[in-house]
Amino acid sequence: MLVACRSALAQESCVSAQCHATLLKAKTVHPATESCESCHESVAKPHPQKAKKTFKLSAEPPELCEGCHEPFGKKAQVHPPAKEGMCTTCHDPHASNQPDLLLEPMPKLCTSCHADVTQFKYLHGPVASGDCLSCHDAHESDTPPLLKTAGESLCFGCHGDVQELLAKKNVHPAISSGCTTCHSPHGANNPVLMEAGVPQLCYQCHDPIGAKIDKGPTVHAAVKDGKGCMTCHNPHASDYPSLLPRPQEASCLECHKSIVTQSMTLLHAPIKEGKCTPCHDPHASQYPRLLAQEFPAGPYAPYTDQQYALCFSCHKRDMVEYPDTSIATGFRDGERNLHYLHVNNKQKGRSCVLCHAMHGSSAPDLVAQSVTFGKWTLPIKFVKTETGGSCAPGCHRPLSYDRKNPGKKPETKPPAKTG
Repeated sequence: MLVACRSALAQESCVSAQCHATLLKAKTVHPATESCESCHESVAKPHPQKAKKTFKLSAEPPELCEGCHEPFGKKAQVHPPAKEGMCTTCHDPHASNQPDLLLEPMPKLCTSCHADVTQFKYLHGPVASGDCLSCHDAHESDTPPLLKTAGESLCFGCHGDVQELLAKKNVHPAISSGCTTCHSPHGANNPVLMEAGVPQLCYQCHDPIGAKIDKGPTVHAAVKDGKGCMTCHNPHASDYPSLLPRPQEASCLECHKSIVTQSMTLLHAPIKEGKCTPCHDPHASQYPRLLAQEFPAGPYAPYTDQQYALCFSCHKRDMVEYPDTSIATGFRDGERNLHYLHVNNKQKGRSCVLCHAMHGSSAPDLVAQSVTFGKWTLPIKFVKTETGGSCAPGCHRPLSYDRKNPGKKPETKPPAKTG
């Protein structure tokens, strides 16, 4: 009882108006200050003495603090101040107006050492609100850099929508290396905390595509859009190949609405299979209209091995290489090859698009109802028969062909009666 009284008297004298009057005048007071002798011991009397210390700590930190607090160092990562026993780097040993006896409010306390984490245009929500401890443990952790949990589980604590996406069939391989492969955890000068702007960030892994876009004279407009790669791709996961948000054909037709119309009862085989990339490069190309291979730009182009490379990546060249054939094409009069006649002409070889619709048509063999010829809409007027057909385009008089009866005249209908 006498010891308790002496401690109380000592405590009262320490915080008297003449001495440490404001030492414990704060919102949160360290419980150990109930007795100054919990941490301090006298080394000389009387107290105080001018220019001489008459009290010392009963032990040096961190041993002094560990008398009450569990020691740190059991986990793999220890905050350097805690590891070095510098508890008072962050905490006031007597009293503070901040929680946990912190010297300064967060994030001011943290940024006094980690100033670089806030020097960005866009800040991660916890950083912007000063809540560093949402993601980090202040003292020690088994996960660098003092993270509360390992791997993406920390991010998924808030970004559950992204976690749900990862159940999809195709997941962006970059995610296997962690969210910070693409995103900065504290802040960035790019939207969505991206480490670099789009598409430059994507090119860090997809360099061949980046090189093609940089060098390609024809670049897909979507790549230059404000969203860049994410105009067509989901950056996290998708049920469709190439991380497309929907099937390939639907993805393309969302912008290119007029390519396939309801009147097209027959579709070009790749489109029928839901694919646009057999003919078009989705990123960039050295050819017009993002074509994957060489194809004539105008209506006339004499046949060469390269000139029609796009078409002959699927179709057999035999149809235009022999003036006579019985098997290479159905477009023949007897054995006279009419594909050869039209295309393999050194003076005026006709491009495929002068007769065929590239995407779809209501006529057999994708023959177009009409095609653009300069300023004129040129009619084809194609009629198919069991063994041939006929056409009456603006470029020549009505002509017919027949595989069994060559030279057959085209069938003509009598003019409709009037009146």
